[in-house]
Amino acid sequence: MGTSIAFKRPDGKEAHGYLANAAKGNAPGVVVIQEWWGLQDQIKGLCDRFAVAGFDALAPDLYRGKVVPYHDTDAAGKEMNSLDFMDATTQTVRGAAQYL
Repeated sequence: MGTSIAFKRPDGKEAHGYLANAAKGNAPGVVVIQEWWGLQDQIKGLCDRFAVAGFDALAPDLYRGKVVPYHDTDAAGKEMNSLDFMDATTQTVRGAAQYL
């Protein structure tokens, strides 16, 4: 239902995410934050369900394309621990909210 998109962050850099739009235009928006596994199918499915419920839903890709398999908790921890939370929140998540 949704699609991968690129959007601008407040600092002008490009970020990516998964966007699912509601059937009607001018729908309210919701930013969906990924789990520590990354922007995987479960999060994309959640965005799709929000769209069916009447919201435009955008999940920014905070790991920049990296998706960790569910069983690999060590790799998931490594990705989460290497995430720059200030950059992720003030730039990528904020850019997603502004895009919506």
